[in-house]
Amino acid sequence: MQGELVIYGAGGAGRELAFSLAQETNSKNVWKIKGFVDDDPKLEGKKINDIPVLGNINWLEENGGNVAVCVVGNPNAKRELVKKLTKIQKIKFPRIIAPNCIISSYIEWGEGCIVALSFNYITVNIKIGDFVFINCSTRIGHDVVIGSYTTIFSDVDVSGGTVIGSDCIIGSGVTINPDIKIGNGSIIGAGSVVVKDIPEYVVAAGVPTKIIKELR
Repeated sequence: MQGELVIYGAGGAGRELAFSLAQETNSKNVWKIKGFVDDDPKLEGKKINDIPVLGNINWLEENGGNVAVCVVGNPNAKRELVKKLTKIQKIKFPRIIAPNCIISSYIEWGEGCIVALSFNYITVNIKIGDFVFINCSTRIGHDVVIGSYTTIFSDVDVSGGTVIGSDCIIGSGVTINPDIKIGNGSIIGAGSVVVKDIPEYVVAAGVPTKIIKELR
């Protein structure tokens, strides 16, 4: 057993992570879900899918533990939350890998990364920054670089040599051609096909992608 795990965020991403980890059959890889921590006071003391909501960040200040941060839709919010959590000495951010994924051992992982659901295929010589969240059925090719706090949603195909910046959101069903660079803070809309480089802090979508607006 890997140990006990607290999931920060009882929203959809957190609940799906708990469901996915419950499918693990290898006793060496099993995480015991201790409970959720969430900032919504209405949830405290309740059970969600038979998992208790332990409290908010104050609970972690008192108890510490291994924490999976499931904030996926807002990289800035995740950064701010992690800043608060890292001040708590008793907290650790383990790498969480869902069962039934095929993942190379030749990957450089940052802190607190989560491969949240099954059927991901992540190959060789890849660099992944801190607190990257990868959802299900995603394929990541050789020599890809993914910056910190980026979220990659479901069924994404990231071709070899791609560089994705920090604080990006890659929507479900996106295809990224080889050797593409996506700048920091950019959002790629669901179902898009990225055939040329995307600058920083823009929203891009379409087949092929076009810049819709700037985010600065």
